[in-house]
Order: sequence, then structure tokens, then C-alpha cells
Amino acid sequence: MRIGVELAIKTPILQLVEYLKDYDSYGFDRVWVPDSSISEWEVWTTAALASHLVKNSRIGVGVMAPYHRNPATIAHAAATLDQLSNGRIDLTLGRGSRPYLKSIDADRPDEAVEESITLINELLTGEKVSMKGSAFTFSEVSQRVTKKQDSIPIYIASMSEYWHEIASRTANGLHVYSTNEKLLTTTSNIAKESTNKPFNIITTLGYVEPKEVREWWVNNFGKHYNLQKLSGREPGEASISQLESELTFTNSNELKIHLAKMKSYGIEELMIAYRRPEDLPIIANIVEQSR
Repeated sequence: MRIGVELAIKTPILQLVEYLKDYDSYGFDRVWVPDSSISEWEVWTTAALASHLVKNSRIGVGVMAPYHRNPATIAHAAATLDQLSNGRIDLTLGRGSRPYLKSIDADRPDEAVEESITLINELLTGEKVSMKGSAFTFSEVSQRVTKKQDSIPIYIASMSEYWHEIASRTANGLHVYSTNEKLLTTTSNIAKESTNKPFNIITTLGYVEPKEVREWWVNNFGKHYNLQKLSGREPGEASISQLESELTFTNSNELKIHLAKMKSYGIEELMIAYRRPEDLPIIANIVEQSR
């Protein structure tokens, strides 16, 4: 099973560069570069730095919303990064925060995610692309730079059965949150039914310290309507301890339990989220002990 970590979004870019230089020594399989409106750096600049400084691990970019980032821009940047990294790029797309998108005048219909996957995949071939869709209209668009890999895997980030279903017919996999057993059962079944093969699953766990920050973090997930329905309960119904057991780990024993559960459901990859950059060596040690 692959294990990667998401870059800490509240780390200043110059500090981020310093620990990206040492990233290969930690033994992770992937570094994820999130596209967040509250991060202290811009996603494509940072993904380029990661692609150049991290020599061994794969590079994941996302979750990215194709509303304020046009599919043509995403495809152009992804192909450039794939060349720079010698074929180590993956993408995750998602709906994103509707309130944020509205605040920057970038709201579009949900069909934009599905249409963008089609557009990005076609643009990455170097051919001319045309589409008249619900969200995008392209007329003979092409780009000179092409991917290094045969194909760049594209995942859909999902917190609902709605996005699970869309991913099953359009994407190369799902990026989900939690090791809740009902959620993993639904996700595993979607993977088996998908017409896209291989169809891989990534889930996220948090190493979120200190305790009061961890409780705040899981409580936000506990209020998420679609995620909690996907987990078989009403929002606000789960206790903090229950949410922590599904969404976080604090030591190698807890991580081993999560990894065993993920393996039993056929989950291919774990992404670890964290808040404090100084926790990265601690996380690496926990991962090493749990393998």
C-alpha cells in the first residue's frame, strides 16, 4: 500500500522548500500538493518545486476545482509537471467549496468536473479538442506540451454517493476521507463496478496535533452532511472519539489498525494530512513502525 503526505498548507513557502529538499529521506511514496485558498503558497508553483526537489516519490496535485482553474490551464500545467518530474504526476479534481467559488465569481454546474476530465485527457494527447457542454465550450483547442506518462491518472474527491457514481464512469479512481466501514464498503463496491480499470482508491487520515486542534478538525468532518450520510449516520451523531477513530491516528498501533482495515477493503493508498511542519519526521517514524 502506498503512503503519502499532504503538504502542510500553513507552512510559509521558504520553509516548505527546505523540507521538500529532505523529503526523499522520509520514505513516503507520494507528496500531495493541495489546492487550497487558505494555503501560504500557490499550487502550481509549489507542485513545480516538489517535482524538481523530490526525486523518488510520486507527486499528487489536488484537490483542484475546474471552475476557477480552466481545464486547458490544468492540462497545460499537468503536462509540464509530468515532463519535469519524469512521469510522476497524478491529479485529483473535485467540486470544491461552493461559497468560496461564488465569492470569486467562479461557480459553475456540477457537470464541470466530468467535462473537465474529458477535456484534460484529450488535451494531454496533443490533439485538437472541441466540446459544447453544460460548463465548457472549447473550439479546436490544442497544446504543444504532452505528458511523459502514457496517461496521467485523474481521481475525483468525493464525500457523497453522487460523486462516487460520477467517478466510477469518468475517472481513474476516488479520493475519499475516513476509514469508516460503511463508507469503505460503498467505495469498494463502486471500484468493483467501475468500467474504468484500474480504478484505485485513496483515503485520507489526519495526524493532527495537539488534541484540541484534532477535536476541532474531526468535529468539522462530523458536521459534513454528505460525508456523515455516506458513513451511515446523521451529521452530529458521532462522538468525538468515534470520529477520531475513523479520521485520525496518533501512534503506530492506531495506524496499523487503519492500514489493516484499508487492506481488507482493497484501498490502494493512504494520504496523511497534518498541520504542523515539525510533525513530518514524527509521521515518517510512525509510518516506518507501522509497515
